[in-house]
Amino acid sequence: MSPDRVDVLAVTDSAEIPTLQNAPRVDTDGDGTQSAGERGTWARARCAETAGKLAVTAPRRLSWTIRSATFAYTPGQAGLPTSRLECRLRAPLDLGNGPVTLHVTTGADAGRVGWNEITARGTGTRLQRSTAPETSPSDELRDYPRDLLTAPRGDVTAQFTATTGDEGSATSGGRATVIDPGNGLTARVEALSQHLASLAGARSLTVPVGLLAVLLSIVLGAGHALLPGHGKTVMAAYLAGRRGRTRDAVTVGATVTATHTAGVLVIGLCLTAFSSLAGDTVLNWLGVVSGALVTLVGANLLTDAVRRSRPKPTLPHAPHPSPTPSASPPALVGAAGSANTAERDHVTTASHASLAHPHPQATPSHHAHDHPHDHAHTKTHRHGLFGHHHSHGPTDTPTPTEPEPFSTRGLIGLGIAGGLVPSPSALVVLLGAIALGRTAFGATLVLAYGLGMAATLTAVGLLLVRLGNRVTRLDSYPLSRWVRRITPYTALLTAALVLVVGLGLMIRGLPTVL
Repeated sequence: MSPDRVDVLAVTDSAEIPTLQNAPRVDTDGDGTQSAGERGTWARARCAETAGKLAVTAPRRLSWTIRSATFAYTPGQAGLPTSRLECRLRAPLDLGNGPVTLHVTTGADAGRVGWNEITARGTGTRLQRSTAPETSPSDELRDYPRDLLTAPRGDVTAQFTATTGDEGSATSGGRATVIDPGNGLTARVEALSQHLASLAGARSLTVPVGLLAVLLSIVLGAGHALLPGHGKTVMAAYLAGRRGRTRDAVTVGATVTATHTAGVLVIGLCLTAFSSLAGDTVLNWLGVVSGALVTLVGANLLTDAVRRSRPKPTLPHAPHPSPTPSASPPALVGAAGSANTAERDHVTTASHASLAHPHPQATPSHHAHDHPHDHAHTKTHRHGLFGHHHSHGPTDTPTPTEPEPFSTRGLIGLGIAGGLVPSPSALVVLLGAIALGRTAFGATLVLAYGLGMAATLTAVGLLLVRLGNRVTRLDSYPLSRWVRRITPYTALLTAALVLVVGLGLMIRGLPTVL
């Protein structure tokens, strides 16, 4: 900010995927290369768009002049380039008549995944009550946080009051965002991603390098599965609350892997074929769909849990005839011809044949009797959205809400929801391999990545199953007794948790696609 003008440096740094998609647009003559002239033409057109979107009012909207426009490529991951667009704009503004308050709107799409920031500093002016920092927290988009998805998005609006005087900011409210250089699991996974991208993008691919890349893909997939996401919370609630078995954990892990692998391959091919398809938009929509699937699973579980918690009517018990003394020794009657039928129908009856059975008279606790037993059982068979359920009613006492066995469709639904949103690093590796003419190698790396995810998620599921079984066996511990007291309500609680998680995923994702 100067006493007589406003100078703007607008920078757009594009990652590998959008740079790859824009390459055909920059290459106007279609010869497969982007010449200096083509890059200059592209830069001027994009800077004109930037100037049209940038709105600065003081109090009227300023009109911009493009002083320079540059567009350059820099090496990125997996042998793919990134691109950097720099636009230098200028607009006249006289501060001689007193302080002027400026309102800035960059026009950047806040729904796009990325880093947005605004900085403001004065040259021969003082900036007061500024909401923007003086220095760039990312060194003008050169030094990013390690995980853009969890880092703050930054700002797309700002305001400050400019007045003539000594340089500096008075009572500035703007603070530079502190960037965590990354530590722990996230930093290690990011470092592995960079190593894998460098191996996949190597110009000369040898057998040892290829095998190392496959092994690294497995390790990276296993580490990536431990990061937030992939439905581990929902899977934990489902397995813990529904008495999961080993094969249930394997089913969820395998489904997550298959869905993630197929998603990376399909989306990667679509991004390569259609340059107008925005990768982050696709990922945002997949996040919403994933939340909808989890919500659907939770709603079905909650409906089933409520149905099972309703008290059952009392079954009238048929009176027993009076015991008839027998002069002869008691013998088993009708053993060979006893009937025990159960027709596989929606409503069936089971009839137990009458048989007389002896009891010894040695103790008072035993008594001899010879009478038939005839109980009618009603069995219902219901097909639901995520599997079939059997209920045996009526009983003498109300049936508590106890967990039912898993349905395969419910498990697959959770697995699809957990693996539906692909990993951006896996996408970059696949696209880099495609660009180098190594499509099969890229698909192999994606498959290895998925196998690593499967190993981790299955191990987590097996750990949950084993932990749940062990807790139920610790009868002497107060925690186990407390767990047993809430067991009748676990189906309701876990169903509600799954439903809430699904709704949360949908609510978080909808603003990015609307």
